[in-house]
Amino acid sequence: MKLISLVRHGQASFGADDYDKLSPKGVAQTQWLGDSFRQSGRQVHHLVSGDMVRQKDSLKHFLSHYYVTREGIELTEITHHTQNLANPSVNLPLLLGADGGFNEFNHEQVLFKAKLGFEDKPSFLAYLATKSMPEISFTELFGQAMKRWQSGKFDSDYDESWQGFLQRTWQGFERLIEQTGEHEHTMAFTSGGVIASIMQQVLKLSESQAFELNWHIANASVHQFQVSDTGIFLQTFNEFSYLYQQGEEMVTWR
Repeated sequence: MKLISLVRHGQASFGADDYDKLSPKGVAQTQWLGDSFRQSGRQVHHLVSGDMVRQKDSLKHFLSHYYVTREGIELTEITHHTQNLANPSVNLPLLLGADGGFNEFNHEQVLFKAKLGFEDKPSFLAYLATKSMPEISFTELFGQAMKRWQSGKFDSDYDESWQGFLQRTWQGFERLIEQTGEHEHTMAFTSGGVIASIMQQVLKLSESQAFELNWHIANASVHQFQVSDTGIFLQTFNEFSYLYQQGEEMVTWR
């Protein structure tokens, strides 16, 4: 039996010029995840992330509080290399490096190619600024954009089709399974869309069900699968109860 955990990155910088950066709250969320695993004694043998900054940094901050604190070692900087940083004397995990299979799809391209009245981020943010409830407006518009992308009728408009995204993420998941030994646990730091797409294929969900699932995947939440000769089974979904210990305001979905 193998255990595979998919972890959504901590809160990113929604609405900022650079979304692909953890907010201060996002940093704290992933550090608390590391604390939670350390305090409960949960073993992790391998770690991997996507190529995106928010994914890599989520892994870094998790590791800084899980292994470093547990072993009492002061590491001032943890970088992302394909090299094995494992040290037998301190039982550090093997870093598998970054795998593009766990990169999120291009949200902005999906949104701006949907012909909803704006073609770039400034015009979109200006539009939201006129709304009394911008988050609800964003949800409605993004839902329309996703339906267009998932339909497959406009694939030439996008760098990556919906079916291409499903194939890419599933191949990343399969690589993770292959890299995990029997009775080992591997964690991948990724994004909500990736997790939803893998859930869709494991649970045989429809596109609309997968998209709806994505809205409910919390930042720094853990989703664990058990892999054996009999198949792939979902063990836990959206595990983030540890965040409530820091206050309900620390639970976020953006």
